[in-house]
Amino acid sequence: MDAALAPARAALLAQARAEADSVRERSEVDAQHAVATATAEAGRIRRAARAEGEAEATVAAAAARTRARQEARALVLTARREAYERLGRAAREAMARMRAEPDFAAVRQRMVAAVRSVLGPDVRIVDEPDGGISGVAGGRRLDLSLTRFADRAVEAVAATDAADEEEP
Repeated sequence: MDAALAPARAALLAQARAEADSVRERSEVDAQHAVATATAEAGRIRRAARAEGEAEATVAAAAARTRARQEARALVLTARREAYERLGRAAREAMARMRAEPDFAAVRQRMVAAVRSVLGPDVRIVDEPDGGISGVAGGRRLDLSLTRFADRAVEAVAATDAADEEEP
């Protein structure tokens, strides 16, 4: 009986081998296709990641430049403010020394004359504690104090600096 089944067994075995070879060939083609698809997708993902990384780096670099400019500007403004404060102190000290000059009485008289010419003869003259005068008349006030002169000098320097900075 084995001999009688041998040709059927051989035919079935040949058919199974042929089917296995066909399945293996299809599997190899499918695997090659899957590898090619995965390789293409990996390349697309890498390109997208690279582009995204470059875009993020560009944004980060721009933010870093902006931060650096802001920090530099803050340093410049702080240095200017400190310089103006020193200049203001020096100007006030110079004005205080001016009060001790022998001809300050004549300067004070010219200030009184200037206040009267602006506010009228009925002006009330007030000697300011830090030197100089102010005048009050009819709700108007004119400040010719030495402190205010010093402040105006510093403001003029600051305005000139600001104008110079705005020029290209």
